[in-house]
Amino acid sequence: MRTFPRLITLALAALLAVSAAGCAQVHNAYKSSKNFYHTHINRPEKLNMDTDEVLLKSPEQTLVKRVMPIDEELSRLEKALDALASPPDAEAAGAFLSRFPWLTGLYMVAPDGTLGAAVPGAPLKQLDFSPLLTVQPKTLPRDLRSSVQDSPFGPEILVARPFLQEDQLVVILVAAFDFRALLPFTTAPGDLVVRSPETLLWSGDIDYASTPMAGIDWKKHLESHTDGIISKDKKSMLWVTRHIAETPIVFAAFME
Repeated sequence: MRTFPRLITLALAALLAVSAAGCAQVHNAYKSSKNFYHTHINRPEKLNMDTDEVLLKSPEQTLVKRVMPIDEELSRLEKALDALASPPDAEAAGAFLSRFPWLTGLYMVAPDGTLGAAVPGAPLKQLDFSPLLTVQPKTLPRDLRSSVQDSPFGPEILVARPFLQEDQLVVILVAAFDFRALLPFTTAPGDLVVRSPETLLWSGDIDYASTPMAGIDWKKHLESHTDGIISKDKKSMLWVTRHIAETPIVFAAFME
């Protein structure tokens, strides 16, 4: 394993770190060997590929260009969920979905995990909302929460916005989506591999089992790494993480 040069690491981190109003405090889950992710970083709303080209050379530049449109969509969703002052009614939920047509649906979940209102209807996939009811370490009760769940119909990513009253959870609003719905936003999706610590989300035209990624315990690996290059049988892949709430998502591509 070897890490990116510092300038490339800074540029990728600036692109992929989740922020609010252009700036965010990155907690320990983002730690790297250089402790860069323990600091506050400024995230440009859009990476200027013309001026930043001197910092990002292929294949780094190629990976960033592929990930950036997906990152922008996810950031829009996170900001929209954060901006909600109260749980949406049916009309507001419909308007929310129209802004994010790649979402599967919106679900109102009670503190005991019971599914309430669902727009546009009950989920086709069997979803477990219980992981979203617990405040994860190093997060606040009002922070967004996330879960990645596999199913026979493909993995589903859940992003939850908790609503509290006097520090007590009243309801959570869950936005669910299949990662494959974001693929139209990127170029050459067949060359991209995407996964969470436990679940393969997308492998494109690539035989995942034959890649350098296949032999890694990603849950353990992501405890101490956020990006890098992995190699096996003379094949190398460049990878970087992008968090959805507390869940790290790995984006990777072969180095040509």
